[in-house]
Amino acid sequence: MQRTKRLFSKGIILNPKMVTQSQFSQIQFQAVLNNFSMLYNVMKAVNFVDNSIVQLSNDGIKVIVEDAKSIQASAYITRACFSEFKLAMAKQPSSDTAADTQPFIAFGLNLKVFTDCLSMFTGGDYNSSLKMIQKGTGAPLIVILEQHGEDSLITECSVRTMDPFDCMELDFEDEQQIVSKINVKGAEFFHLLSEMDRNCDEMEVAISLDAPHLVFHSFGELHSETSVEISNTSDMLITFSCNDASRNRYKFNHFRLAMRTLALASKVALRTNSEGLLGLQVMIENNDSSHIFVEYFILPLMADEDQTTM
Repeated sequence: MQRTKRLFSKGIILNPKMVTQSQFSQIQFQAVLNNFSMLYNVMKAVNFVDNSIVQLSNDGIKVIVEDAKSIQASAYITRACFSEFKLAMAKQPSSDTAADTQPFIAFGLNLKVFTDCLSMFTGGDYNSSLKMIQKGTGAPLIVILEQHGEDSLITECSVRTMDPFDCMELDFEDEQQIVSKINVKGAEFFHLLSEMDRNCDEMEVAISLDAPHLVFHSFGELHSETSVEISNTSDMLITFSCNDASRNRYKFNHFRLAMRTLALASKVALRTNSEGLLGLQVMIENNDSSHIFVEYFILPLMADEDQTTM
């Protein structure tokens, strides 16, 4: 109990009964964000489904959500965003070598409940900080919010964690499968998508070595269509690389979901592979010049062979 009192006196816990002496040795994660407004905005943007997977690693926090096995979003809150970040990585019992240390700790989390907790201190002009603690496998995520100022307020929430669920394994690690890489300015790309017909059902993305190099074509009801053509010399583009022409269709609703994050973007990287998988990596500038990244993977719609190549 003396150790718990020391934790309380150091400000690590706010309730001396919250962590018992036997539980102290199980504390595996603790992090502090001095300003969590951007974290809240990002978590709110990717909260298009309730349940998420949280992965804790020495590089920071990764939050994964996906819907109907057709779109996946991963938010990366880098270690540089935190003023304090401590993580005790468990080793597999079969060996004591460093190579067998697990690369991350994973658990399921209701993202809506988590963002609702954060929302309590996100309004107004006051400065607020966030502290997160997880005591061990199966333990809840303890969220401590503190409002700094003349009327200092502290709120403590305990968010239940779950076993992590299986999710799609999507990536662009095989460079030979990547057919295009395009970096665009975040604000301009968000504006482009905002100008598309919001009532459309599908979006076709065509990328070519020849002009027009990048085309977004929307298809809606009653044969309504909208098309935007972009040259590789456009001021919107930062870099343009295309190894092979491609034309793929996607649900426009998936772009709508991504636009919640694109509204915060400073830069967006678009990538496609030979199977039509579309990746949108969004870079968001945090309040302290660090960065939060959100990566979307959007699977293409099934199409005839003549729709997948130009």
